[in-house]
Amino acid sequence: MDVIGIGALNIDLFYEVPSLTLAGRTFEPGSETMDDGTLFAQVSNELAAAKLLARSGGGSAANTMVALDRMGYTTGFLGVTGKDDDSRFLLDSMGGVDVSRVKRYRKPGMCISMLSRGERSLLALPNSNDLFSFAPEDLEYLGSARAVHLSSFSSDSALLMQKQILDLLDDEVLISFAPGEKYARRGMEQIGDVIGLSRIVFVNRRETALLTGLPPVEGCQALLDAGAKVAVCTLGDSGSVIVTRNSEIRVPAKKAVVVDTTGAGDVYAAGFLAGYLDGATLEVCGEIGAAAAALSISAYGRGNYPDERFLRKYARELD
Repeated sequence: MDVIGIGALNIDLFYEVPSLTLAGRTFEPGSETMDDGTLFAQVSNELAAAKLLARSGGGSAANTMVALDRMGYTTGFLGVTGKDDDSRFLLDSMGGVDVSRVKRYRKPGMCISMLSRGERSLLALPNSNDLFSFAPEDLEYLGSARAVHLSSFSSDSALLMQKQILDLLDDEVLISFAPGEKYARRGMEQIGDVIGLSRIVFVNRRETALLTGLPPVEGCQALLDAGAKVAVCTLGDSGSVIVTRNSEIRVPAKKAVVVDTTGAGDVYAAGFLAGYLDGATLEVCGEIGAAAAALSISAYGRGNYPDERFLRKYARELD
């Protein structure tokens, strides 16, 4: 197995809305809001007459695994979903990713993506994701992979499970980590130990500020101080920056027709990891990540993720 992901599994619902004010609340552009059900139900009711643009499988680490799978890497996933038709749709959306270790409880996680005049805000309902746990055989499964890629959950217990997994994993397994906004809001005091056990950490500008209180480069250096070996910060149309103890690499963004930016950072991580696993330089890893992300934002959800043809074409261009 090349890479196994651990994180939330969600059904993503994409809606076109006149503004980001719904159910009496104004949602911040670029943000992700977590809810226990009340607000989610109110927004869902208000969106009943709105235009549903797309329905897709989602979740940060899940998106990264799907993109890696489509590029030809063997991938698996540890997570939780429900037992209903929506959950079956969600698992089917994972394509060739091995989902045999996904546990089944209650209802699947849901995420509403509100799109208005080029702005986007997310509203998530964790549902069964909060019940994440692992068994001894899951550790053996993870230990068979070259890399394990983690993203966020909502509950304290799920984060604790992830920390226990990292403590028990063999040191030879490469760990990459995309904390996302949920974990970034917890601050270094809660996720600093996860960062310290990760070789590569992926963040965006907003997450870096939430997590460290610093701008991108200085924030990446703080992640290195916590123990990461490579810190990657994506900067939207300004590209990305890759920071190590000895280097600061700027990678320009690729031109793209922007339809929806949801999951762009997840696909960037997939492209970066593809290069990293194949021994590419960090600059080339960033170039592949940028090209993969640019492709992904030209459609809703996972509609235009990179595939093996993309990777072969891009490898030829780099030669």
